[in-house]
Amino acid sequence: MAFDSVIGHSRLRELLSRAVTHRRLPPALLFSGPAGVGKRTLALAAGRALLCDRDAGDACEACPPCRRAGRGLHPDALLVEPDGASIKIEQVREAVREIAGRPFEGRARVLVFDEAHLLTEQAQNALLKSLEEPPATSHVFLVTASPQALLPTIRSRCQMLRFSPLPQSRLETHLRDRCGLSADEARLRAALSGGSLGVALAFESEAWRDLRVELLEILEKLDRAGALGRMDAAERLAEMDDPVLALTALRSLLRDVAALRAGSPALLNADVAARLEPLARGPLGERAGEMARATGDTRDALDGRITGTNLRRGPANPLLAFDVLMDRMVRPA
Repeated sequence: MAFDSVIGHSRLRELLSRAVTHRRLPPALLFSGPAGVGKRTLALAAGRALLCDRDAGDACEACPPCRRAGRGLHPDALLVEPDGASIKIEQVREAVREIAGRPFEGRARVLVFDEAHLLTEQAQNALLKSLEEPPATSHVFLVTASPQALLPTIRSRCQMLRFSPLPQSRLETHLRDRCGLSADEARLRAALSGGSLGVALAFESEAWRDLRVELLEILEKLDRAGALGRMDAAERLAEMDDPVLALTALRSLLRDVAALRAGSPALLNADVAARLEPLARGPLGERAGEMARATGDTRDALDGRITGTNLRRGPANPLLAFDVLMDRMVRPA
């Protein structure tokens, strides 16, 4: 896996390639950024560049070490992944022994901790000494979408590289040219993925379209609904298979209503523009942008994420959250 196999992140790819070439790669790197944007892929590519026989700052993909690494059989490359819901202390103790050892073959050992935020506190403490006094031949990559879940002592001993969402146009091209999707399907997935290739690849377009139909029916009836109608809409949303996904879809629809109200043709859901246009001309159109932001906040609360400066301790109550949101749709806060 060479650096050019990673989509986007050209600055980070060049930085890592130069560091490998000049033997100046830090012993511990923390790859931080949204899920599905290529953090793990780039960590593995950097590791394989270190192991490559040609020592040219990138993996040649042809030498024996590259071929073994590509099959997951290189003795100096270790990938640590969650065992169930966490990365456990036993896994880290085994990894620490690998970090302390000398390479079996080449000039380096590579250890990648995927979903590093799932390291238990005990596991993080077990890893700490290896990050404080790493052997010169060992390189540790911590890959995470939630660096704040790591102990400050862990973060302080790593050099952090921040990853951004992938550009929509780059995703669309990849989905069309490399994954064989139709132009319309690639455009839809790229627009709704939030810059994550992982999300775009996992996206189920038919389920999404069915969900949108139900949400559009709710929005179209909301202005005429009384208190009982809004409560019914909240219950429908709360009972959906994936309330967080429903809020993601609802936010995209409200964002498009706001765009139409402002006269912008750039829509995420262009295929249902005919149903969105009446909403943009109606009372909802005046506050669609505000309600799109409120919907995003509700989604984050339900997902137990960090919103603004407040750390959510756990998911909000779905029915209550949807009830408040539906009420705000027709009555300003």
